[in-house]
Amino acid sequence: SSGINADWPLRPGVSGAARKAVNSERIEQLAQPKNNHCNYTENRPMYEFSCGRSSPVEGPAETAKTAAERERTNQLAQPKKVHSEHQASREVQSILTQAAMNTRPTERLDQLAEAKRRPDGPFREPEWPVCKKAMKAQSTERTRELSRSKGLVEGFQGNRHVMWNVSKSAKQAVATRRVEELSVPIQRESMDHVQFNPDVFKVSETAKKAKCSVRTEELAQPISRK
Repeated sequence: SSGINADWPLRPGVSGAARKAVNSERIEQLAQPKNNHCNYTENRPMYEFSCGRSSPVEGPAETAKTAAERERTNQLAQPKKVHSEHQASREVQSILTQAAMNTRPTERLDQLAEAKRRPDGPFREPEWPVCKKAMKAQSTERTRELSRSKGLVEGFQGNRHVMWNVSKSAKQAVATRRVEELSVPIQRESMDHVQFNPDVFKVSETAKKAKCSVRTEELAQPISRK
């Protein structure tokens, strides 16, 4: 209908004029549903059971069944050829040849196949006697030169102990006047006392009688905006 049905449930506060309003021609035109396409087919197989969310394989058309093959299509349909030097994967269990079964190892192979013999230890005592020649041997001049320890550089001072004894002269020393002057701590006043000013908000008489300059009056004018 062109008007609003009086039986529809309306929110409270709707005016009587709004209830009796009549739709315009433009509103009725926009309210019309969108028409389907001229080539639209209802209940298409891909929309029957899936609401358009799937893509089933459709059957080929009759023209596609009787279409002739092209040379390029046949060329692309050929499977990819294996490389001329391709070798297939070898089986996990290889089959031994009859010659490998009947062969005999060489003498060198038998020697290498023998397990290494290791005698039970200990091989040598931790202490052994020194021969007399070694006891009477004398080191060469080069050996004695290399055996000398590296000396310390001239002026080297070792690490000082954390605690050391104070000398008697240091205990009896008398501080000079300059040292006593530097040892006196600096006495600073507290910030509350320094920043305290009881007349901070008091306007002086000269400030009351002062007159502003022409430039100050010019800057004090408000900006006029249109």
